[in-house]
Amino acid sequence: MTGMGIGGKRAWAREPMRSICSGSRTEGQHDWRTRFLFRTTGPSQLDREGGGGRKRGRESFPASPPAFPPAFPEDPLPIPPTHPFGNRRSQGDERRPRQIIPASRSPAQPRRREQILDDPLTPRPLEGEAMGVVSTIAGKCRRCYSCVRNCPAKAIKVVEGQATVLEDRCIACGSCVRVCSQNAKQVQSSVEEVRELLAGEQPVIACLAPSFPAAFQGVRPLQIVTATRRLGFSEVMEVAFGAELISREYNRIFREKEMDGFIATPCPALVAYVERYLPQLIPYLAPVVSPIIALGRAIKHAYRPEAKVVFIGPCIAKKVEIHEPGLSGLVDAALTFRGLKEMLDASGIRIEEQEEGCFDGPRPGVARIFPVSGGLLKTAALQADVTDNEILVVEGKDRVLEVLHEMAQGRLQARFIDALFCEGCVNGPRLENELSFFARKEKVAQYVREACADQTEDERWEEIRRFAHIDVRRTFTDKSIPLPLPTEEEIQAIFRQINKFSREDELNCGACGYSSCREKAIAVFQGLAEAEMCLPYLIDQLQQIYERLAKSYQELERSQEKLVQSERLASIGQLAAGVAHQVNNPLGGILLHAHLLLEELRKDDPHLERVRTIAQEADRCKEIVGGLLDFARQSRPNFVHYSLNKIIEDLLDCVEKEGKLSGIQVKTDLDPSLPLAYVDPHQLTQALENIINNAIEAMPEGGELRIRTRSIPETEMVEVSVADTGCGIAENDLPKLFTPFFTTKEMGKGTGLGLAITYGIVKTHRGTIDVQSEVGKGSKFTVRIPIGNFQAEGNGIVS
Repeated sequence: MTGMGIGGKRAWAREPMRSICSGSRTEGQHDWRTRFLFRTTGPSQLDREGGGGRKRGRESFPASPPAFPPAFPEDPLPIPPTHPFGNRRSQGDERRPRQIIPASRSPAQPRRREQILDDPLTPRPLEGEAMGVVSTIAGKCRRCYSCVRNCPAKAIKVVEGQATVLEDRCIACGSCVRVCSQNAKQVQSSVEEVRELLAGEQPVIACLAPSFPAAFQGVRPLQIVTATRRLGFSEVMEVAFGAELISREYNRIFREKEMDGFIATPCPALVAYVERYLPQLIPYLAPVVSPIIALGRAIKHAYRPEAKVVFIGPCIAKKVEIHEPGLSGLVDAALTFRGLKEMLDASGIRIEEQEEGCFDGPRPGVARIFPVSGGLLKTAALQADVTDNEILVVEGKDRVLEVLHEMAQGRLQARFIDALFCEGCVNGPRLENELSFFARKEKVAQYVREACADQTEDERWEEIRRFAHIDVRRTFTDKSIPLPLPTEEEIQAIFRQINKFSREDELNCGACGYSSCREKAIAVFQGLAEAEMCLPYLIDQLQQIYERLAKSYQELERSQEKLVQSERLASIGQLAAGVAHQVNNPLGGILLHAHLLLEELRKDDPHLERVRTIAQEADRCKEIVGGLLDFARQSRPNFVHYSLNKIIEDLLDCVEKEGKLSGIQVKTDLDPSLPLAYVDPHQLTQALENIINNAIEAMPEGGELRIRTRSIPETEMVEVSVADTGCGIAENDLPKLFTPFFTTKEMGKGTGLGLAITYGIVKTHRGTIDVQSEVGKGSKFTVRIPIGNFQAEGNGIVS
């Protein structure tokens, strides 16, 4: 029977098969099995090598199924001599320990006990990591560390905030893919690889995982079979038949007590974890292949040796398993359900529009329930008694890890542990739909009931009997990479980088993805993590940055205000200089003639007082014009290295002689080691005199005048502060304090130019002047002047 596949590809002729859609057999449907039926049955290969051991052909399950037939003598897979069960023991033989051969050493090389680390945090820093089955899409990682937190193997290396998957540490469980909200994790696609196989000349068999009924919503299971076949696959088979084959071996191991305690090994992620991180448990791994490997052996060595085999299922770890030493070549490609949907969409094939088809090849029975929790026990006819914990079923990575570590520490006594990293294969990482876990389980269970309804137990065992000779055993390899752990001093050094100085600072919040601060410090030491991944540390840093930004913003506002003030003063200064020059000449004439009149008039002249008033007001105008010229800073400063302490001492002597300090207590704190400042002594004296006079005038009832000098080495400046206990300055007046002609004094008692002139002088000296004041408590003026040399021209500064 021949047909055409999608795109004109020739569909390979399939021999007649038995449909699972009906209980009838058509004529000729046994033809594909005839090459097995004419074989002469006899002792199995295992019995022949064991010499005198029990006959495999008489084994049976305790639930009274039909007896297993004897294996065929022409076993296409001879048992390796070094296989742990290659030499069967007789009834009186001692049990032989299994031989575990690490990947990087020969059996003769002893493995030191200290080389095995129970802690999964053992990766060494890697450079140029190769792209593995799971990888990170560059730039999409947003530092949530969900993958680190959920990776059971801690196979994530964070570099510059990007979480990189380490290929040789990854167990391909898919946990990081599930939890990445940014979709930054990608799984290696096998779509193109499968298309190349389909385009070739050899037949390609698709093997659907037992969870396929729950893979797509709104469709019937057998519609998936038809849709898959339309892609060009020669045949579509059920991986569940491989589960039928391996279940016999699990039953035998358990019944014969061949192992004191063992772990089921259909889950490749679990096997990879044990081989990498708990190699001391390798002797407890059941030496049995997974269902797809068993089916691959059946196809390659018995059913259709020339065919290519493609696994289709929800498991990412299968992509790694099919390339493992000793297992490679049995399955040619592993495609996820997502990959299958991609191929169907690209070919325009809608599953819901397909007729219900039938599977090819041997039919499984109850093993179709394999992807559901406890499915292995059901298939192997093993019953768990909850009262004795002889058989333990555990699923989910957290519970599986707990059980494995309990077993590694000798605290678990179960004889048989059925463990899966996923909560059953119906919850595999690439089984993506909106169905709940229970809805998926029900869909699989319903399919099992329908598929097994037209199949008797005799028919089931007949199918198994045809492939009873297939070897379903395997060995395991120690793939651990032992690493030295950091010393306590090295851990503390890492803690200090993130401001952890005591036990109280170790919050163990888990935000970094590690369960404790110490575990994360070990990861930092081994190059897996970055010290800055600590959330409390980042919050502290953010708070400090915020405070610095707020301070910088305030300083920027002050600088902007000062800049505006400087520009305003510069404009006023230019205006004042122009006005002063224009007024100064006529004012000089007025003063000259006024004084001449005063000399000529007699004392009894009635105009004498008026002329005297003119002369006094003209002198006052002259003083104002002089102030304007000083404010405009038209005179060139004469800079020399001079002592600020000397300027203050001379000023205080002068003020005291003028009697201005009546009722005022003067306190000075002059730094004797104050370096010389590069100043114009005359101008700076004028500036400080204005400040001191204002302080004295602010204390008419007496008070305290405090003057202090000090050096500021970090800014190479000297500081002079003048504080009083006077009336203080209102807050709304502070911004206008250095504006020309602004004064709070009574009319006629001030020009409002003193502080404006002081401000100009200080700026000419490249200095700063600040004011702090509170009404009723006093004011404090602080002037800072640089020590270094510079030159000034007019109003400007030339460095």
